[in-house]
Amino acid sequence: MTPLWQKLQSTQGSDLNWLWLPGWSFRADVFAPFFDSLPGHHWGADYLSNDCSFEAAASQLAATAPDTDSLEGSSAIWIGWSLGGALAAAACAGTAATRSQFLVTLATGQRFLSDKTGSGMPREDFEAFSQSLTSNAETTLKRFTGLCAQGSSEARSLIKQLKSSQHLAQSELNRTLEWLRYEVLPPSPRSLHLYGHADALKPSQMPPVELSPGESHAFFLTTEGKHHLLERLHQLAEQLQHESAKPEEMP
Repeated sequence: MTPLWQKLQSTQGSDLNWLWLPGWSFRADVFAPFFDSLPGHHWGADYLSNDCSFEAAASQLAATAPDTDSLEGSSAIWIGWSLGGALAAAACAGTAATRSQFLVTLATGQRFLSDKTGSGMPREDFEAFSQSLTSNAETTLKRFTGLCAQGSSEARSLIKQLKSSQHLAQSELNRTLEWLRYEVLPPSPRSLHLYGHADALKPSQMPPVELSPGESHAFFLTTEGKHHLLERLHQLAEQLQHESAKPEEMP
């Protein structure tokens, strides 16, 4: 089986592990614009070939995440976009090293499908999308990149960027699409949930909520959204570095 975590890049200056989980249908290199600016080891989750349920995939990601399988593990920041954020939230809750890690989700809803608040994708739309993926995958994937970029003033360049990191049409996408039926995600005391303006997928927001100046479901790839996310990630990295430098308190 393909390893769930792939080493993408190491940037000098830190031993921090950055664990990147992409949204549905995308590869982890969608986050490549951030790697050079964040010192540490960058790992991308490759969950497409994982033939199991959402819950099992999250457990496997937690069990195999670099240096997070013990209380003495290296500091890590999990960053997940949309479905990747849901997997990150579930996986992060299942690791031992909760003291030395932080969770950041991007456009991830408490549920992906609509709830009583009206947030999220209507179930009938999701069923139609699923059928369309089966009958005409390439067109459906193009439509999805459009949905991700919709609402952004940089939509044209955003679509081009997203397409360069999107998987080709394949049957595994149908299986992982079903993971978007996930139910309520476990809370994490060390977490930040970022959302963009004018998100066409209308994710139900999880606390603590922070609004990005970026727009669309892929707000973090826009000019303003990228700058804001980098600023927040640098702050979190400094916080973890400061905490790791403190001596352990005696019980």
